[in-house]
Amino acid sequence: MQRLKSSLILALLFTAAVIGRSALSAPCCGGSSAIPTLITGDDRAQFQVSVSHGSIIGDAPSSGLPVFRSPNDSESLNVLNLAGAYRLFDRAQIGVGIPLISRSLENPETSASSSGTGDLLFDFAYEIIPDFTYSEWRPKGFAFVQLTTPTGPSTYDSSAPYQIDTRGRGFYTLGIGMAFLKTISDFDLTLTFEGHRSFSRTVTSPSGAALDLIPSFGGSLMAGLGWSPGGGSFRIGTSLSPIYEGRIETLGAIQSISDSQIAWNTSLQAGYLLNDEWSTGLNYTDQTLMGPAQNVSLSRSIALSLQHRWPL
Repeated sequence: MQRLKSSLILALLFTAAVIGRSALSAPCCGGSSAIPTLITGDDRAQFQVSVSHGSIIGDAPSSGLPVFRSPNDSESLNVLNLAGAYRLFDRAQIGVGIPLISRSLENPETSASSSGTGDLLFDFAYEIIPDFTYSEWRPKGFAFVQLTTPTGPSTYDSSAPYQIDTRGRGFYTLGIGMAFLKTISDFDLTLTFEGHRSFSRTVTSPSGAALDLIPSFGGSLMAGLGWSPGGGSFRIGTSLSPIYEGRIETLGAIQSISDSQIAWNTSLQAGYLLNDEWSTGLNYTDQTLMGPAQNVSLSRSIALSLQHRWPL
């Protein structure tokens, strides 16, 4: 049961991270997930599907307080995320995340929508601290490497009004991180952190000039706490995740340096283990409760996830 609860915990937090990343990447295109697709129990493989709906309700400028949007300025984000992982051998595994994103915008000036694939995520994880023997204090730990590919259009590729077709950040990004999980009685603690670096690319300006885009470092952290009454199949929890994306320097006919981006994901989760192979979860994420926030659009979203596991 403890191993199954571990799978449920990481599935819920992964859903929160993916939703937060998607919201942060549209339209300002920053952020990265703090948790990869992880097999945390004794399973050969797992697959998770999550469906989320989010609304952009405000904008945080580069300086000063965030500004909430008016009721007649509506922007929504729907994400269908498919995530799977497969155990290569004893403590090593690979995973992939495929987000399908639909965006829509309604205001007095325009009505527009767009849908398609977002940025694909690939990861490799290794269990650096296994739980072969019981310990009152030692957590279960994973180290992981992530590769994000720019398969979704970014602000630099956008051709639609208000950049409504933006579904990605626009850079190949390589990240490394660690995740730790510990269950104590009916409570569980989760801590993850990652850092990443995006690679430069060249784009063409509307005037036809070549521009070199040079991104910098970014990172995220996630801390979570959960409670399973009586050690049973039901779990409720909460997590807090700050996300940072560094400045982007532009060289060429136009020379500039963009401001960095900061957002905070505050999440509430509820999950249930249906049996040894199936679990489900509900997640609410709000980017307006904690700060500071900078140079991003702020959202509130809710997601439903379903996970299936194949035992060893």
